Amino acid sequence: MKSKKILYIALVIIFIIAIILTATIGLRVDLNYAEGNTITFTVGKSITTKEIKEIASQIWNSKNILVQEVELFGDSAIIKVTENVTDEQVQDLCSKINEKYGVELTSSSFSIEHISNVKLSSIIEPYIIPFGLSTLLIVAFYAVRYKGTKKMVELIRNLIISEGLLYSIYAIARIPVNELVMSIALFVYALAVFISTIKSEMQLDTKSAKKEENKPE
Repeated sequence: MKSKKILYIALVIIFIIAIILTATIGLRVDLNYAEGNTITFTVGKSITTKEIKEIASQIWNSKNILVQEVELFGDSAIIKVTENVTDEQVQDLCSKINEKYGVELTSSSFSIEHISNVKLSSIIEPYIIPFGLSTLLIVAFYAVRYKGTKKMVELIRNLIISEGLLYSIYAIARIPVNELVMSIALFVYALAVFISTIKSEMQLDTKSAKKEENKPE
């Protein structure tokens, strides 16, 4: 019992630290969701993201560079960087691409756009209703199956702890939030429900077996 109390205190401390970090510096986001600048251009020849990224890395000297192909012809690309983009850097990019592919682009061939930081709430919102409905159905099943509120409370507690730990890991370890985060959250959710159900079924079987033993012959 004492060890459980210590565990719960430790969890509360971890959650508080995660909340403080989120409130002060925010969660770290993947480059896809981060604020930055995009540079869109068309070369007119077949290009690869690897080659474009090598060129961009020479100019911005940063690992925070994302390169994506656009359109079906494979001759256009978007470069996203978290740094400011200057006219000199665009001119340098233009010169290096002209040299690499033997084309004659000019600075006006490059379209620059500032991208704001994606709100994490927009990533979570599509999952709120499905998660909520699933939880209500599972809790209703627990109410019927285990005939009481104890197992329901245990399930909800386990879900809060498991998802809270996942959130805390992202917040404290500064793991970038990306498109996989909700898939991982769903897996953790399903795992918590599975473990809770297996444990409850085992306890129910044990209880039933004891009743059978205590039945008068």
